[in-house]
Amino acid sequence: MKNINKISKSVSQKLIASLFFVTCLFIIACDPSIDALDFDLPEANSQEDLTPPEAVFTTSEGDDFLSYTFANESISATTYFWDYGDGNTAVTVDGENTFPDEGTYTVTLTATDNLGVSSIYSEDVIVIEPEIPTTLIPEILEAGFDNGDSGDIPLEIDSRDSWRNSDLGGVIQITSSNGYHEGSYGAKLPSSGDRIGYQLIGEFTPNKTYLLNFKYAFRDQDADSNGSISVAMVQPMTSIDELEDSTVAIVSYTEDVAGVGAMVSGSLVFNSGANPSLAIFFFNENDEAYIDSFEIEALD
Repeated sequence: MKNINKISKSVSQKLIASLFFVTCLFIIACDPSIDALDFDLPEANSQEDLTPPEAVFTTSEGDDFLSYTFANESISATTYFWDYGDGNTAVTVDGENTFPDEGTYTVTLTATDNLGVSSIYSEDVIVIEPEIPTTLIPEILEAGFDNGDSGDIPLEIDSRDSWRNSDLGGVIQITSSNGYHEGSYGAKLPSSGDRIGYQLIGEFTPNKTYLLNFKYAFRDQDADSNGSISVAMVQPMTSIDELEDSTVAIVSYTEDVAGVGAMVSGSLVFNSGANPSLAIFFFNENDEAYIDSFEIEALD
């Protein structure tokens, strides 16, 4: 009997609920003041986005004028789409692109949050190949010593004058001996080793690599010694004691390697650094040496 009462009570409750639902539908249908859509569940994205995304980025040029990086500074976003304006796209957080050529490219970032709301930010990138300044090549006075030491007419110039520095040593001699010069004359350094050549030259382009070329030779006057000749690029100096601290680059050649009696090629690679001017400094030891035909060129 109790089970029958429980079943009867359950049926009654369901019947009452059904009648209530039908009644509500009837009231909604009959009352034009009630909008049936007020009772619809909200659709996706219909809720207000209280923290909408905001797309923004900053641009930096890379080592190559065609290469750029883009730092993403967007807020409240989870996915990103980059359009670089040259056909390339990406979905990374930060952007990076190498453009095909000079021109103006509109780079666009679309930042989207988890609710599907998007923000778009664009910026024009002007790609221009920078002009490469011409590298300065300093002039070397009397680079070939071809005016000798007698003030030849019509120039009336003594080749030794451009290479004098009495604070560092005696002035070079000039030679016209066959095999020990190119052109009309060359510089001679006696075996005593007390004569030098020093010439301050400029202007240099900062931080450029240069090559100093020259010709040199030995005359074996002392069979018991091994003669050498050294060529250096130095910062301006007023004493031989400053040589070590002033030297930017130096090269030395010896007669046992170069041989004797014929001009051979020598060279010195150096970087100008921050020095607007540098000096060529050359000297010998132990045996008679000759030097001629200085030239300077840029390597980069």
